[in-house]
Amino acid sequence: MAYPGSSDATPVPASVTNPLLDLDPGEVDGSATGIRDSRPCLMTSSNSLRALQDATLEELASALTTQLNKDREASRQQMQALLSAEKLVEEKRQQLLEVERRIFAQGVHMTTARAVLCSATGSLLAGMFSGNFDAGHKRDKDGRIFLDVDPILFERILRHLRLRRIASPEQPAPLPHVPEDLRPEWEMMIKYFGLDTFMYGDLGTSCNIFQRIAELSCVDQEKLQENDLVRISLSSTGGVPSASHQEVLGFVGFSERSLENSYGAHPNSISIKFLKHRVRIEGMELRAKVADVLAHMSNKWTFRHGHESVNMSYSFSRLEPCTGRLDTPGFSAAYVDEA
Repeated sequence: MAYPGSSDATPVPASVTNPLLDLDPGEVDGSATGIRDSRPCLMTSSNSLRALQDATLEELASALTTQLNKDREASRQQMQALLSAEKLVEEKRQQLLEVERRIFAQGVHMTTARAVLCSATGSLLAGMFSGNFDAGHKRDKDGRIFLDVDPILFERILRHLRLRRIASPEQPAPLPHVPEDLRPEWEMMIKYFGLDTFMYGDLGTSCNIFQRIAELSCVDQEKLQENDLVRISLSSTGGVPSASHQEVLGFVGFSERSLENSYGAHPNSISIKFLKHRVRIEGMELRAKVADVLAHMSNKWTFRHGHESVNMSYSFSRLEPCTGRLDTPGFSAAYVDEA
């Protein structure tokens, strides 16, 4: 091979000056085919460019609107998918909150929802199962939470908490019936779990019940019925309209005509339903109208406290028309919603 300017130039092989000569027909055809295959792409781009140049403003606007609608629909679908995913996450979170808590109370297995255990807001029981102290609970080998309490009494607590979730003013949840021999332990348990006020109301140990209810509810003591705190039923109205019976629980007590014998009707009764509290009545005071002591005031009556009752008596006279405080002997320590 000679370089340019060389006097002794050597002939260059044809294969160097023209590489296609050494390729077989198949290779030549293949290269030619490859060249032909690239032409449609170039032609398509050229056609698109020519179409854009030839399009009117209306056609361009229509095409842009169509594309925007497609993009908007794609965005809407993506947002819908995102909302669905968030909803699924929230459902899973609620399921975790409502996950059933397995409780192992002195060998008795109990199952309830976390929401039931936490329904008494502010109580120790609600705090224990709020989820903040799960790691501190004692558990058995199967992972059940162990509570060292009387299972019979704790089951009554769970039953009452469940009923409170579906109760209404017209149909309040009944208080648990506790046998008298278990009463001291019951009182200790509900106080320990912080449920005494939640279940029985904050009335104190000894007070004027109606005065205390009025104070707690910030209402007039003579308007307890009007404010849906109690419901009073008299078997004999003595001519006083039913709507006026709420004054019987005022500071003075029954007005002179709140309850009469209706000229011989017997017996008469006063029923008081406590709509938002539970009470334990330890004593009462009855006053007679002096002018009617001999003719109309009975010296004997029956006092009913929930499902229990006791016969009571007092010798009313013109000189002693008021009983003063009369204790109600023989009752259990149960709280009731009607007397």
